[in-house]
Amino acid sequence: MYEPKPYILLVDDDADDLEMLSGSLELAGIRTKSFSSACNAISYLDFVSDTLQVPLLIITDYKMPGITGKQFLETVKQNPATSEIPVVFYSTGMTPPLETALLASGASACFSKPWSYQESLTQIEIFKKLASPS
Repeated sequence: MYEPKPYILLVDDDADDLEMLSGSLELAGIRTKSFSSACNAISYLDFVSDTLQVPLLIITDYKMPGITGKQFLETVKQNPATSEIPVVFYSTGMTPPLETALLASGASACFSKPWSYQESLTQIEIFKKLASPS
């Protein structure tokens, strides 16, 4: 019987940021599935939620064209099949008021995109812990 491997879903409209985060997670031994738009990620989640192959964690940017990160979060949390998946925001524009609003809307954590290699490594370790099955 086929048993899917756990993975983290990544959503970011910046191809370089998406590639860097995906590569870092995969070097740390974590499988990823990436999308450059929240709309495509929602379509994917609708499909896999029927097969129970949902991700362990979703990491998303906040500022994206079309559907924003907050709208994406609300959609994920409204779907019974995906509502329990932790959603983490990873954005260059993270401010304390925005973080407070996102956490109140159901986000599990909020991070500014790292400016240093060491900060990146620290965040990857946090993401690994958040994605660990309980």
